[in-house]
Amino acid sequence: MANVLNVTPPATGQENVNRIRPQTAGEPLSQVHQVVDPTRVIKAQDQTVYQDRQANQYPLNMDSNFDKFLAALKDTPTLSQTYTELFFSKMGNLVNSGIGENFTREISKFMELIKMDETQLLEMLQGQQGQNLKFSGQFFDALRELVNSNVPYDLKVAVLDFLRKYDSLTSSGHIHRNIVANLRNIASALPAQAAGKLTEMIEKLSSRDMMGNNPQNLTVLKNEVMPFLAKYVAMTKDLGAVRNLIAVLTLNIARYEAGTKESYMQALRELASYSELSKAMKGAGVDEMALRLARAGQNEGNSLVDKLITIIMKGMSGDAGLQSKAVFQNMVSSILINESVYMPLLHFMLPANVNGGMFFSELWVDPNAEKTAEGEEDGRAVKLLVKFDIRDVGFFETVILAQDKKVDMELYYPEKYKDREIEMKDAMVGIMAKSGMTFRSLFLAKVDTPKSISEVFPKIYERRNAVNVIV
Repeated sequence: MANVLNVTPPATGQENVNRIRPQTAGEPLSQVHQVVDPTRVIKAQDQTVYQDRQANQYPLNMDSNFDKFLAALKDTPTLSQTYTELFFSKMGNLVNSGIGENFTREISKFMELIKMDETQLLEMLQGQQGQNLKFSGQFFDALRELVNSNVPYDLKVAVLDFLRKYDSLTSSGHIHRNIVANLRNIASALPAQAAGKLTEMIEKLSSRDMMGNNPQNLTVLKNEVMPFLAKYVAMTKDLGAVRNLIAVLTLNIARYEAGTKESYMQALRELASYSELSKAMKGAGVDEMALRLARAGQNEGNSLVDKLITIIMKGMSGDAGLQSKAVFQNMVSSILINESVYMPLLHFMLPANVNGGMFFSELWVDPNAEKTAEGEEDGRAVKLLVKFDIRDVGFFETVILAQDKKVDMELYYPEKYKDREIEMKDAMVGIMAKSGMTFRSLFLAKVDTPKSISEVFPKIYERRNAVNVIV
C-alpha cells in the first residue's frame, strides 16, 4: 500500500507529462492552417466547420428557426387527422368507459356544444374570423402605411404604442386567465405556508373581468401579489422554477395594465392629434372611433374552441389514458404551428354536429393570394385549403382560388364516391350559382395523399431569403 505521507517519485514514463515544451523558431504551427498573407491570393480554406469538433459531441446546428418551423410543419399531422382519430372512433365511447369523471364530464359538455344548425355554424366561423382579423380594416391599413412611409419618428412611436394598448385591451380577458393560471402554478411550487397566503390573494381577483375595466384586480396584483413574491424570493433565494414563473407573471401584469380603457383612450387621442391620420379617421370623433375599434377587436371567446382546447390539455396530461397521450400532444403541436409567427395564413377549425352529422373541418386562408393571370382581373384574390372529415362519409379536401366572383376549384373525394363524380360536379355548380359566383375551372378526383399546406401555399417558403437566425 502506498504511503501517502511521503513524497514518492513519479511512475516511470510520466516524468515529463506536465513540462511545457518550448517551440523552436523554425518549427511550423501545427494548429494553424493557411495563414493569411496580404501580399498574395491564397486558395480557399480546406477546414470544415466541424473539423474542431471532438468525438462523441453534437455537431453545430446550422438550421434557422424558420427551417425548424418548416420541418415541424412537414412532420406534424394536421389537426383534422388527429381529431377524427379520437372523436370519431374513441372519444364517443369514453363517457361510458372507466376514464376519470372530470374528463368524461368535459367530453359530455363538448359533445353537446357541437350540436348546432347551419346558422350557428356560420356564427362560429365568423367568431373565429373576428379573432384572426382583429387588426384588419381601413384604419389599420392606414396605420401600416404610416409606419412604412417617411413620417416623423414620434408618429411611428405613437402608432406602435396605440397598437400595443389596443391589443392588450381587446385581449384583457385572455390575459386575466393567463395571470390566474400563472399564480396557481406559482402556488403549486411554493411551500405550504406561502402557497396558502398566495391562494388567498388569488381569491381576491374578480373572475368577472370586463374588457379594459380591471382596477380592483390591478390593485391586488401590484400592491399585494408582487410585493409578496418579491419578499419570498429575497428571503429564500429561490432562483428556480418560481423565478421563471414570476417573470412570465410580470409580463402578463404589464400587458394587463396597458389594456385599461384610460390607457387606451390616451394613446388613441395622442394618435388622433397628428394631421397625417385625419384621412383615416374620416371625420369621426375620437370617442366614436374608440368604441368602433374596441367593438371590432373585442374577443368574447369561442366557448366551443375553448372547451376543445381544455379537453386537449387534459388529454395531454394523461386524463384520457396513456395510450391517447401522444395523439393529444400531436394536436397541441398542430395548433401551435398554425399560430406561429412564420405562418402567413389564417387558420380556422370547425368541430360540429349539424343535423346529426358529425364532422371536423380545418381551413387555411390566404387573403392576398397571387392573381390567376396578369391583366385579367383587378380584384383581390383569395386562396383556401379546406380539409373536412365527415363521420361515416369520409375525408374530403378542396383547394379554392376566388377572384372577382370567378372560382378555380379542385375537389378531392373518397374513392367510394368515384361513380358519383358527375352528380357532385352538378351540385357544386348549383352551389356557386346560388352564391352569385361562376367557375373558371372545376377539377374533381379521388383523394390519394392529402395535400400538405406548403404544397398549396408555396408563399410559406418566401422567408427563406430572410436573415438566418439561430436561438
